[in-house]
Order: sequence, then structure tokens, then C-alpha cells
Amino acid sequence: MKKILLVAFMPLLLMNCLTTGYTCSPNSGNTTEINTTTGQELIDLKEALDSEVITQEEYDELKLKIIKRLDVPVDSTATN
Repeated sequence: MKKILLVAFMPLLLMNCLTTGYTCSPNSGNTTEINTTTGQELIDLKEALDSEVITQEEYDELKLKIIKRLDVPVDSTATN
């Protein structure tokens, strides 16, 4: 199932690499910066579920990971 998911989303990742949503510059080292919103991630995840690329269990697990990530501070040295 993970291979199907990878095959389904690889063209999207490659397409986005050519747009402003991703930084794929050779000068940026070996990192790729993904600038996407949590809302867009959840929409994409729901579309994968609706098109039966992932199962309900996989959807629930991935959705929970996305939501939990919201609780993690972006900069651990920042104080509020």
C-alpha cells in the first residue's frame, strides 16, 4: 500500500518542485523545504482516502500525526 501511495503522490511532488511551493535549489544543500499549510495537508489526505489510495486506518493515523505536529513548537528556544 505504501508503494501505491508513493507512486500516486510522486508526480504531485515533482510538479510542486517546479512551482513556488517548494525550494529545490542546488544551493540549498540536500534539503527540500516544503511550504504547505496544515489545511492543505488534510485536504490532500482526505482526497487520498476518497480516491482509495489509502485505507481509513492509514488516514486516521496520518491525520493524527498532522494534528499532533501542530502542538510542537516551531522553535524550541522560543518562549511565550
